[in-house]
Amino acid sequence: MLIKSIRLALLCIFINLAFSSGAQSITIPGWIRLPADSVLQKTLISSLNAFLAQKEKPNKDNTYVLKDALPETSALLDEMKGMEQNEVLKDDNYYKSYLTNIIELDADNFIVQLSYIGINHTTPILRASFTLMAKKVGDVFNFYSPLKQNTLTWKAKKFGNLTCYYKTDFDPDKAKAYQKMVYFYDKKLNIPDGPIDFYYCSSFTEVLHLEGVEYKAAYNGQKNNSLSSYENNSNLIVNGEIDNGFDPHDLFHDRLAIVMKNANRPVNEGCAYLYGGSWGYSWETVLAKLKKYAADNPNADWLNLYISTANYEDGDKPMKVAYALNALIVQKIEREQGFGKVMELLGCGPRQKGDDNYFAALKKITGIDKDNFNAKMRELIDDSKTK
Repeated sequence: MLIKSIRLALLCIFINLAFSSGAQSITIPGWIRLPADSVLQKTLISSLNAFLAQKEKPNKDNTYVLKDALPETSALLDEMKGMEQNEVLKDDNYYKSYLTNIIELDADNFIVQLSYIGINHTTPILRASFTLMAKKVGDVFNFYSPLKQNTLTWKAKKFGNLTCYYKTDFDPDKAKAYQKMVYFYDKKLNIPDGPIDFYYCSSFTEVLHLEGVEYKAAYNGQKNNSLSSYENNSNLIVNGEIDNGFDPHDLFHDRLAIVMKNANRPVNEGCAYLYGGSWGYSWETVLAKLKKYAADNPNADWLNLYISTANYEDGDKPMKVAYALNALIVQKIEREQGFGKVMELLGCGPRQKGDDNYFAALKKITGIDKDNFNAKMRELIDDSKTK
């Protein structure tokens, strides 16, 4: 309680002491110790504002990112995108950026910390806090994630194109399994081979800290997760999964996002079910549960279940009818026509009410439409095999 009270008090001070300076996009509290040199101060703050002004662009296009640190900074920028927005209130500028600390390492290098804070009546609400490294390059400052500085004492071991970074030890078998799964997905998706940097962390809290995310409200209570980026054919994974493993289901989503940003959600999930299972269950187990549901519900209306996004298993590990049916459809398409046609279905567009775009693409590729969907899905389920 004491820590929370102190944090609240400090945030209130931010609001009471803060001032805005002209065209600056970041608010600077009056007590912040800026560089004594006024020219250096102006250069640092204007560069920071320019960096923040470009953070919604593709990360590689942000001209204030230190290019040598693009992969790790890309992962950090992904976490900073949209921080001003309050989706509930539909306010795109609800949270304001506040400079919270500047530490001068030398005249050309700084540590910069900032927070995104909104005000609910008189109560400050902290959405996120970030730490950036700043380096003077020519007449401006470039910014980058502190990941490499935070892991200077870590060890490294290479397996082909995979470099594993770790503090004391790690399981090489898990690293090789990850590498094998990446290769499996990338071959389907036509992603060229490239270097992979894989950081083994003890928890997601450590992942966030290493990357420069000191706090993010969206991650409250999350113990296990990972951050990643893909830039210039280079992969970065900062892994905080349980026992430093990886989820093959989530890995499919990550690899697909490299080549397709707005894939149809149910088809995307269907591929992830088929190739990576779900909730730690193998595809064979996921399919067995669907077959049991089908046997228990012989008159199931699969079309309605699909469109309504119904579950065929509830609980803390729910499984959705639309996703499992798409796994069977993807399996059929790939077997008969190749993965290129699966990509065509994935690319039918974001999910729409009624799924008309999906069914138009499905009919073109397979001949399955809304009229014959129930019969075709029952046939696919009955003909499917489990180990």
